[in-house]
Amino acid sequence: MAEEWHPSASRYAVDSNGTLGRVDRSCAGSEYLRPPGGGREWAVPPDELRAPTSEELGRVRVFTTPVPAVEQ
Repeated sequence: MAEEWHPSASRYAVDSNGTLGRVDRSCAGSEYLRPPGGGREWAVPPDELRAPTSEELGRVRVFTTPVPAVEQ
């Protein structure tokens, strides 16, 4: 049986618009998400969030993997 998913701090989630974000915190009945790699947070009711798919988690790795500097 699969584990039931719940949004919690440091987990990635997808909102009802299909926007992927990392849960930063919970406050006043909302979850606050921030885009992978940083940016402005936004609030979402927890019942409007779902677990990301494997493909969506792959995008997280693209956004958060450092790119080595190239010497010139």
